[in-house]
Amino acid sequence: MLKEELEQKLQRGLDALGRADFPAAIESLNEVVLQDSSSAAAWRALGVCYLEIRQPNVALEALERSLQADPEDADTHYILGSACGTLGQLERAGACYRRALEINPAHAKAEEFLIRTEALLESRDHYRRGLKLLYAAEPALDDLNQALRELVQSTAIFEESPARESLKDCAEKLLARRQERAVEVRITGETAAWARACERGYQCTRFGNWVGAQEAYQEALDFRAFDAFVHHALGFSFVFLDQPGEAVRAWLRTLELDAAYDFSRFGRVRRP
Repeated sequence: MLKEELEQKLQRGLDALGRADFPAAIESLNEVVLQDSSSAAAWRALGVCYLEIRQPNVALEALERSLQADPEDADTHYILGSACGTLGQLERAGACYRRALEINPAHAKAEEFLIRTEALLESRDHYRRGLKLLYAAEPALDDLNQALRELVQSTAIFEESPARESLKDCAEKLLARRQERAVEVRITGETAAWARACERGYQCTRFGNWVGAQEAYQEALDFRAFDAFVHHALGFSFVFLDQPGEAVRAWLRTLELDAAYDFSRFGRVRRP
């Protein structure tokens, strides 16, 4: 009789969970685990309920109890990974998703969230390295260049990375060490308009006119799209105009064109 009653309570809890009536589900499911602490299904459903009502710490405990009862359930490992991710425990979340995939290689959600988690971990690593270089007591120019690369990569991997907030600070420190870079190009009728736009952009960067710089360098790209120094200056324009996403895209293009680009150098077109 007790077994039948527990099954009925479990089903009521699962039905309530299906209706998103989390208080009713928790009440029924708690009655089950109080009488049968080895009910993996009840503990797992409780974990889901607590995740839904934003109590990930309690969810984590319930899911761990579920795995004690049934350690080979791929779904529970996946849900536990979600709880760990919500708590910022990214390494453990990744381990949970990998375990779910070991048990069930076709677990599409575990695979999807493992990819996301690994990307977040990579983004975080770039961010931490960038901050360490940027806020060193007396960062060398090479350190600032690398710091910007790390912050750009962090944001490129995860658009909402906190690295976005440090891009302008890094750009300001590089700008304080600004150097001129001569770009020698034979000026012909075809390149004259490009050269004029580049020179206008260069002069705008000198005086901090970032709106003018952006307009000028965008015009230059209409004539030639493969100049690293143009994309570099555009990145500075965007970051100082509070468009970090566009800045990241411009700096990524700079690095595609010249992986060793010195971000303290601003190009100025000179006739050979």
